[in-house]
Amino acid sequence: MKFFDYIFYRIYLFYKGQDDSILHIYSSGLITVLQFFSLLAIAAIVTSPFDLDPINKYFSLIIVIPLMLYNWNRYERNFDIEEYKEKYGNESLEDRKRKGRLIVVWFVLVILIPVIIGVLRNNYGLF
Repeated sequence: MKFFDYIFYRIYLFYKGQDDSILHIYSSGLITVLQFFSLLAIAAIVTSPFDLDPINKYFSLIIVIPLMLYNWNRYERNFDIEEYKEKYGNESLEDRKRKGRLIVVWFVLVILIPVIIGVLRNNYGLF
């Protein structure tokens, strides 16, 4: 969970200058979206050789709602920004840039993998 804690901290800092009342909602919401799309990408990769539907909309709700509740409890109810500043606030600018690029690449990949598999399966008959 340290990986998601770091991403939460970075998203929190990104939204910090806007409206302080919604920082936690945006940050935990984006963490939930990233976690769900990661699971969806894994499911798409695993089920594509077997010609199975990875996840339908009702099953996805069964996954998203517990993720939302878990993230809400972890990042909104029991939140202490000072703890995260202590852990992650003293990294160098070069490390922040490198880790920021990795987060963006991960975000793009977990969204593109299910899309690419869907396009290849539905339009070209592959998989």
